Amino acid sequence: MRNEALDSAKAGLIFLVVLGHFLERMIGWSQPSSHVLLETIYAIHMPAFIFISGMLYKDKNWLKNIIFFIALFIPFQLLYLISDALMTGQWRFNLFERPYWLMWYLMGMIAWTLFMHLFYQSRFALFFAVLIAFGIGLSPWNNYVYSIGRICVFLPFFVLGCRYGHRVLETLQQQKHAVIFGGLSLGLIMLILYSTHLSQYWWYGSLSYAQLKVNIWQGSLTRLACLFLSSWGILTLLALFKGLGSRFTLLGKNTLPVYLLHGFVVIWLARLIQLEISPEWKIGLCVLLSILTCWILRQSVFDQMLRQLSLWLVKPASKLWQK
Repeated sequence: MRNEALDSAKAGLIFLVVLGHFLERMIGWSQPSSHVLLETIYAIHMPAFIFISGMLYKDKNWLKNIIFFIALFIPFQLLYLISDALMTGQWRFNLFERPYWLMWYLMGMIAWTLFMHLFYQSRFALFFAVLIAFGIGLSPWNNYVYSIGRICVFLPFFVLGCRYGHRVLETLQQQKHAVIFGGLSLGLIMLILYSTHLSQYWWYGSLSYAQLKVNIWQGSLTRLACLFLSSWGILTLLALFKGLGSRFTLLGKNTLPVYLLHGFVVIWLARLIQLEISPEWKIGLCVLLSILTCWILRQSVFDQMLRQLSLWLVKPASKLWQK
């Protein structure tokens, strides 16, 4: 039996993913009206999405899931590169070294699944994950390559979801005033973000301390603050999404096709729609386009298409877990 509360939370989060990408492509971070909105989304939405991904982890399926993610990563990485070549007129082939934009999440799922399998029985999995999140900032190499920065920085949220996610969600579902708490909490988070003016690159998690031009202590303290605020934000969004009820469960069931396919919609619409209107109207347009994109891509046919696409690798590799 599916967990409707979990599906509702996934629906809310995938909408924020799509909205964040529309806002970033169509308005950007330079406009004050969109900056705080973008920063709030980026501070919370991927940590929360990864937290829920951890909740869905099942150790018995670890190898099958890794093969599934590889089977989707390779064709979609190529499709995005082709789309980029058609748009820019330049062909840049990078299969694994530089995942195209949102494709880093699939590489993350491969790495997080492997990590969780190796440390599934360990009581120190979260401790090791936090050490890795802080330690990657000290690395002398480019943390953007192979998405190693994002994979390591967001690892604790996957472990948290795996270890404590269901307990947290059940507790919030039992709270009568969870939505009120979520609304007040979100307002406070936005106020903190508005006051601190932190660079968006901290929320991307893709750069080392040296790349962010801070020393070790500044980097470590800032990363600690980011991890804390994102963790708080996860609770906030889960509380808020309790108010969605069961109206958006279809979207929650089909978040993967929305995630993988919405990038094409965002890229091309942002290129085609060039309107000279105020940032506030553009924000409204981005909300409308996000709703339409989620509504279209949530259809089961797209999920079935992904399952069929993955068979090129999943089917021949199935012998590995059927022994």
